[in-house]
Amino acid sequence: MPVRRANPDVSGVDPYRRLSASQVITWKTCPRLWYYSYIPKLKSPLPPQILRGNAVEDCVSRILRESPAFISSSDGDLILSPLNSDGSVAYDSDQNWVGPELEPISKEKWPQNREQLFEWALSRMEVHFDKCWNSAILDWESSPNRIGKSEDIDPEEGRQMITAGINLHLDQVELCLKENGGPNLESWRSGDFRPEWPAPDGFPKNWKSVHPAAEKSNNPMTWIEAWEVSRPWFVDPDGSSFSETTCHPDDWFQGEYDLVYRWTGGIRIVDLKASVGKGDRSGGYIEQLRLYSWIWWETHARNDEVEGLEIWYLGPGTIKQVPMPNELEMAEYHNELESLYQKIHSKIPDISDCPPNPSPLRYFDVGGKPSNPPIDPNPKARCQKCELRGICENSDYELILPSEKRLERFSHAWPITAMNDIKTRHTVIGEVRELAGPNLNSDGTIDLSFKLIDGYERAKVKVHRFGGPTQVSRSIQDESRVKIENALTSIWRSELVIDLDSESIISIAQDDAIAAMIDVETRVNVIGRIWSINAFPNGKGVARWAITLVDSSGSVGIVAFKQFIPVIAAGLSRGDEIAILNGEIGEFAGQKQVRLGPGARVVLLKSSEDLMSF
Repeated sequence: MPVRRANPDVSGVDPYRRLSASQVITWKTCPRLWYYSYIPKLKSPLPPQILRGNAVEDCVSRILRESPAFISSSDGDLILSPLNSDGSVAYDSDQNWVGPELEPISKEKWPQNREQLFEWALSRMEVHFDKCWNSAILDWESSPNRIGKSEDIDPEEGRQMITAGINLHLDQVELCLKENGGPNLESWRSGDFRPEWPAPDGFPKNWKSVHPAAEKSNNPMTWIEAWEVSRPWFVDPDGSSFSETTCHPDDWFQGEYDLVYRWTGGIRIVDLKASVGKGDRSGGYIEQLRLYSWIWWETHARNDEVEGLEIWYLGPGTIKQVPMPNELEMAEYHNELESLYQKIHSKIPDISDCPPNPSPLRYFDVGGKPSNPPIDPNPKARCQKCELRGICENSDYELILPSEKRLERFSHAWPITAMNDIKTRHTVIGEVRELAGPNLNSDGTIDLSFKLIDGYERAKVKVHRFGGPTQVSRSIQDESRVKIENALTSIWRSELVIDLDSESIISIAQDDAIAAMIDVETRVNVIGRIWSINAFPNGKGVARWAITLVDSSGSVGIVAFKQFIPVIAAGLSRGDEIAILNGEIGEFAGQKQVRLGPGARVVLLKSSEDLMSF
């Protein structure tokens, strides 16, 4: 089936730490590139070309979803899929689907040949295009990490790509007509055939009814029947992002197909690319399709192999056939990818586990055809074009990043901490008071809270909001002297707070052990350049300002909520050098973070216009 839902409660796999085709391709491109992209999450800027791809795929999907038996060339957007509260399509419900309520239009107005079907599809493109294009622009403009202007992308190029997609699909429709619909035509005509995961067409999953376009048994197939029968599965354009992914049976890999053609009785997976197919990325597309072939095999009990893999380059309107992996290769995929998952996702890898080992830079011509020569002979050719060359030691690009130790501002000398030296987790020793618990939860974590006393120092110890520890001494009780290792610390209303999570350990302290609470640093001053702006308040659900800073030693996330968002934030841009003074040390998803709260300040030191670009 095109979609296999994950079950993290059974598999125990963190849904935010699965492998994907893009991660595998990035790792094979360069392990250090993967590290920077997925551990400190050094996001690359979003160029406006992104919006074109989103708009084109959205519009093609909306056209494929419609039927010329129900919808005329001039009708509005009549098909809207019902959604669950999380934005996913409500496949499990038979209610609120518009298909059963649609009335067939006059049969005399149905397309009778390819030319008429093409003209109908083009008219539907004009109905949907402006909405799809403008929605893609709004989505792209909502990203504070964008670069360029939406005006840099020509809408006419988008229309031409959609037209190419229509023609390539009509090739499938025509082939279906010539092959008389494939093995399921007669059962479709009788209303008995509907796949477990039907193509989005406005009807519920369990719809069993004769289609108004269906001819009588053994009659010649019509063009409109071929349109209906050949319709591929695709991601419903009304559903929320990544809500129709398919997961490996063990949940550690996920992917999302673009088109899945099934009318022949076999499976043909197609990836739409709103590009001409030039450049190194075309090599990654081949790997992506082969991974999709493998995940289909895995999710079908390893007894249903894909019969074809294709990349549709909508720029030139051409198809690139991708060699399919055989059963032995797919079994090797499983072992290789599971090993990679264990290496980079079972725990947070160290940067030393991800060496700067770039693969050769590849060249492709229009349509994804290998160039001559296909590979750059310079082993560092990829590094010269890498967007992270300014911070990677394997690059020859000499970008000078901040490394200050001290800053004079506001009549005060502020000591500056290198980002690599920020310590988010601490070990402390003290006496337990006011113990509540410990209580064992069903997931193996332990609930408890208490006061920790160390001389005149006091701290509140509690379970972290994302889950508690699993390693707590059975001997813990009031007045026992304990050692807390690897705990997160913060300040709340002038009181030290110690948060316990899955990495924290509580044991009985040895008599001569010392780890004073007074040595815990909860505030820090840093200087860095803005690598990316990850969030900015928009009045539509985003109420935080979040950026990533880099200095000569590493990176750190900066976040501020609501009233603590500095006024200066609106004027800052990528590449600016700033100082964060009196920020609160924290951690989020295993990454260092500095939070802005009472008393914190943000200072612009140098504009990006006066500095060397990344």
